[in-house]
Formats: sequence, structure tokens, C-alpha cells
Amino acid sequence: MPRQTSARTAIVTAAFALFSSFSAAAQDDPVVAKVEGQNILRSEVVRAFSSLPQQMQQAGFETIYPQLLERLIQQQLLIVQGRKNKLENSPEVKSRLKRLEDALIGEVYLNQLIEQNLTPGLLEKRYQEFLKQNPPVEEVRARHILLKTETDAKNVIGHIDAGKAFDAAAKEFSTGPSAANGGDLGYFKRGDMVKPFSDAAFAMKAGEVTPLPVKTRFGWHVIKVEDKRSVTPPSFEEMRPRILRDSGRTIAVGVMQKMVAGAKVERFGLDGKPLAAPPKTQ
Repeated sequence: MPRQTSARTAIVTAAFALFSSFSAAAQDDPVVAKVEGQNILRSEVVRAFSSLPQQMQQAGFETIYPQLLERLIQQQLLIVQGRKNKLENSPEVKSRLKRLEDALIGEVYLNQLIEQNLTPGLLEKRYQEFLKQNPPVEEVRARHILLKTETDAKNVIGHIDAGKAFDAAAKEFSTGPSAANGGDLGYFKRGDMVKPFSDAAFAMKAGEVTPLPVKTRFGWHVIKVEDKRSVTPPSFEEMRPRILRDSGRTIAVGVMQKMVAGAKVERFGLDGKPLAAPPKTQ
């Protein structure tokens, strides 16, 4: 029975378990290389690993460690030689440092504005809005037997009424992909299945079998409801990371719009001619 569900994605995090117990304390952060008298610590290799693409991380920390260490050694040599040549005083370095400083100042200031507006009351309000949009949902666990004709379906109902186990009947008679699993569809929400099927399943009690076949565009179904349950939304604490992230983004957009609206800003096109301000977003 086809489900109408969205695809889900998973993030690989197992590689980090290898070094999750590493401490920044000196006694647990040994020197892993010395380059012209400069130490490279294990924590620096760990940070370098965490910045790699996930595809590379899947190789494992120990596997990729030698390559990372050599990369850090090379980087340290560039730093050492660059300082010997007084590059910290070069106009290019100073200019790039200034741009980096400007970017960091802007980022820190925006974070401060977000934190000022990210109050417990706002988080609770967002959670209550989430609850209104995501009330408890009823789910049904059912089995089904899919057949081509109504006559075939009625015959199967007769076998079940005579004492044949539903899962055995599904394995023997069903033409659907769940036949090998005794017709088990697992738990599903009302909107996961086509309407005639859902209407029938959700109207039944646990343990009941449809007295008459149910017709859908896939064929004729004999349905048995195994269980019914109500699924409640996640708790506030479970939702807190998501609420913080979403609220932070919303606040950031709002404070930036307000800041731009209150500033003197002139806009010019690529040809140097004045541009009108963009329309305000709601």
C-alpha cells in the first residue's frame, strides 16, 4: 500500500564518537608535532577533522589523521616562514585582518541583538503556536489483503471468518507488496493512505476486520486494525533547539530590516545611477 510521506535525511555523526572524550585541558591535549619549536596539539587536528566534508569524515579519524597532521605541519611552516619575512606588517595582511575584524564585529553584534530579543516568553509563545499547528494525531496500525476483484476479497473474508489467521491469509492471497509481511502496514496517519482506505481503517476498532471489501484505485482491500493510538507533539524541551534556531532567524531578519529602515542608505546600480530602495518584506 503506497504511503504519501516525505523523504527524510540522516546526518552521519558516528565518527565524532572516537574523540568525543578529548579534553581541552593540557594534560589531555598532547603535542602531536613540533615545527620549528612551535607545538601542534591534538585538539588542532580534531578541529581540522570536524571542518572536513562529511564524506571525508566517514573514513574515520584514525584513518585520515596522518594526512591532517601533515597538512597542519605544512600550514605551521608557512606561518613560521611568513613571520620571519615580517608579513604581519604587510598592507595585504592588515587589509584582510581589517575585513575579518569587521565581519566578526558584525556577527557578534547581531548575536547580541538576537540574544536580547530571545526571551523565555518568546520561546514559550513559539511553542504554543507549534502546538496549535500540530495537535495530537490519531494513528492506526493495520494489516490488509489486496485483491483484484470484489469476489476474491469476499472469499478471503470468508476464510478469515472461518478461522484462518489474517497474516496467513495475507501471505497466501494478497497481491500487494506487504503480503510477505502478513499484510502489516505499521502505524499510519489518516492522510498517509488513500481516503477510502483511511476512512474504513479509522472507523474500526482494534481487532476488527472489515465485514465488506474496501475499494480503492489499487484494488479491493480486506483490512484488519491491530491497534490505535494518539501521538502527542514533542515536549518543549525536545522542541527547544528547533525553536531557538527558528526564532533566532526570525529575529535576525526583523532587527536587520529595522536597522536598515532607520539608517541613511544610498543605493546605486552597476552604472552608478541611483537605485530605489527594495520593497519592504512582510
